Amino acid sequence: MSVNTTFKASAVRPAMSRSTLVVEANKRVQKKQKVILLRDIEKLGSTGQLMNVPIGYWRNFLQPQGIAKIANERILEDLRKQKENAVRAKLEEKAQAQAFANALSTIGKFALKKKAGDKDQLFGSVTKQEIVDAIYQQTGRSIAEFELEVPDIKTLGTFECSVKLHPEVTGTFNVLIQREKNAQAKKK
Repeated sequence: MSVNTTFKASAVRPAMSRSTLVVEANKRVQKKQKVILLRDIEKLGSTGQLMNVPIGYWRNFLQPQGIAKIANERILEDLRKQKENAVRAKLEEKAQAQAFANALSTIGKFALKKKAGDKDQLFGSVTKQEIVDAIYQQTGRSIAEFELEVPDIKTLGTFECSVKLHPEVTGTFNVLIQREKNAQAKKK
């Protein structure tokens, strides 16, 4: 048996024309990165805020400094829960402030006794601290002096005061200034 096999070897390559190679990139390069800020950054955002920042800013500044994290689903979920808790806490704080404002209105008057001369003029004036102390004695709750708005009290009588308990809640009450008994006894 003889097998007739012929192999054709082509040593010469076929003639090709010169053409340019064109490469198409179907994938767009990411230019922005979603991050969550871990600290307040001036002119960028506050803690916990979700931001789109240039990838270079993220890679060269935010990441090495530990200022931000890449936003993924778990972190976004945690951020949403933190925001819900913050809103709930603010509503609760506002409700407590409103309840205290109602308590101040219900009590109505806080009495202070001061030394006074003729024509009901006080020796000195009533300070914010004295009013804060009177409120604390009757309600058991302390307020800061800077939250209190008091008119200039230099005579005996009733004066209306207000206290800023919350950015949206202001409580009003009256302060009754009375003559001290011993000052009256010495006068007679």
